[in-house]
Amino acid sequence: MHIDGTFDGTISSIDNISIGKSGHVRGLIRARHINVSGLLEGDVICDELHIEADGKVQATVTSKQMSINARGNFVGERKNWEQAAVDKALEALPVVEAIEAPAEKVVSKKKG
Repeated sequence: MHIDGTFDGTISSIDNISIGKSGHVRGLIRARHINVSGLLEGDVICDELHIEADGKVQATVTSKQMSINARGNFVGERKNWEQAAVDKALEALPVVEAIEAPAEKVVSKKKG
């Protein structure tokens, strides 16, 4: 899944998530691999997180691996999960169907 717009909410995927340069994601994100070129804020659970040049992550990250380009930015806390704990969390994820609309059209607002 590639996001080049604004998204507020929860994303759970057994696949890869890519946040493009114009992407801004805020919420709980769970996936196998997450690649950030834009902005990611919230809580992250994944096998592998990579922050590209000019990418920014402001989050609590729980991952097996994390890499940051020299021009990338990370502000937050990182927790290194044991392999079994990450696998268990990822296996519990519901299957998410693909979104038909372009990401810039997908905006979820929290109530309350």
